[in-house]
Amino acid sequence: MVRSINLWSFIFSVLCVFLFFLSFSHPSLLNLNFYMAVVVFLIGMIGFFGIHNWKSAVRSILTVVLSITLIIIIGLILFVGHLFS
Repeated sequence: MVRSINLWSFIFSVLCVFLFFLSFSHPSLLNLNFYMAVVVFLIGMIGFFGIHNWKSAVRSILTVVLSITLIIIIGLILFVGHLFS
């Protein structure tokens, strides 16, 4: 079960990166992408329990790094956007 959580959290983190670049043309997706990245980060932390080899370790680390990066970048965009609105 935890092994599949590890894989799905990686897939959703890549989907979040795709949605981030898609949000340049549709800015309303930023809020959805932010909340999705937070959920993927939490599930990615749970996925660390499913590490059995080096591939799953790299997948878990990439999931957490991608989601944290997206949370920081999108959080800053939303924060500055709300300041100037």
